[in-house]
Amino acid sequence: MRFLTELSELIFPSRCISCSALGLSLCSRCRPFWNPHIYITELAHLRVTSSVQYSDVAQKVILAAKESHIKKADELVSSAITHSVERVLRTQNADFLIPIPSRIGAVRKRGRQFITEVSQESAHAFQMPIVEILDHTRAVRDQSGLHLQQRWNNLEGAFVVMSKQHGGGKALLIDDLVTTGATLSEAARALRYAGIEVVGAVTAALAQPLR
Repeated sequence: MRFLTELSELIFPSRCISCSALGLSLCSRCRPFWNPHIYITELAHLRVTSSVQYSDVAQKVILAAKESHIKKADELVSSAITHSVERVLRTQNADFLIPIPSRIGAVRKRGRQFITEVSQESAHAFQMPIVEILDHTRAVRDQSGLHLQQRWNNLEGAFVVMSKQHGGGKALLIDDLVTTGATLSEAARALRYAGIEVVGAVTAALAQPLR
């Protein structure tokens, strides 16, 4: 097996996800732009903890994971989410993780619920179940390209809790990126309306707020 792995690396050498330089999944030039720290965003009634500042490198990592199913990119996003979860759990108790569901069209295109998959590392590391109880009540537009007010209008009333079979306890929301906070705020509203306590949210990356 080791021989096959080495042969594969010779035939298909690893390249930087961001700049395609031969070598590591993120080269030494790009790695500083995906270097987990902790960033806190205070939304109305919701604190969001993120690990990486959004940048051209972060954008390429997230797109490589979401749209191209590149395993190394998945691992980078998963690790960043786990870093955020670990920080939250220092001061908050949470009993389960709730991933933000992708749009139906995106799930068909990707063949998976992206956030659910990249949350598996955190679920395993902290022995917390992933509970998929959020769903869309209607079709929503892709948020990219929308300005601030359009994003909030697009998500208003867009989520519903499908089931209350979560066993009680405290929920921690998970997404890949926070920009305006519209998605996470709407998800938290739907969960609280259903009687579920939301102690916070975590993301891999934090973008500068739109205007």
